[in-house]
Amino acid sequence: MVKKFRASPLSNVAICDIAQQFRKMLGVKPDAPIDILKVLEIAMPILDTDFNYSVREKEDMEVDAHAYTDPDNSEIVILNDIYDRAVEGRGRDRMTIAHEIGHYLLHNKQMCVLTRVFDGESVKTYEDPEWQADAFAGEFLCPAAATSGLTIDEIVAKFGVSTVAAKNQKRKGGE
Repeated sequence: MVKKFRASPLSNVAICDIAQQFRKMLGVKPDAPIDILKVLEIAMPILDTDFNYSVREKEDMEVDAHAYTDPDNSEIVILNDIYDRAVEGRGRDRMTIAHEIGHYLLHNKQMCVLTRVFDGESVKTYEDPEWQADAFAGEFLCPAAATSGLTIDEIVAKFGVSTVAAKNQKRKGGE
């Protein structure tokens, strides 16, 4: 059985606004790339003194995942392979870390109430915490508005995202 959760509703527009506000708060221009590891390692602990992260071996992960957010302990836990590839600049792994930062920001105890969904129940897209974190990660790393006039390859190179993420953000940007 897969555990599913329902989050407080958030539209794509609202999530994009949160991602853009976070970029602005960090002093990152709308069309500039993000150093996701600096955000994880430096900015997040400054923004929330309770925040921490850990990089673990697969056998030490409490959840079978690439990474996960533990709001009860104010922690993001990342599989060591994912972290290492993010250091190398791999788009998918950078997106994984941005996704978990999205969970941390969007689904903390003050902002959101997660409720368990039982078998047979459906979750609307805008209430799906995984969709919300993906939408945040895409917009945070690669603002859709900044993709205008760029090819997919240029977006990948400029923002350090995967081809899939570049296509998604370009589509959101209206091209």
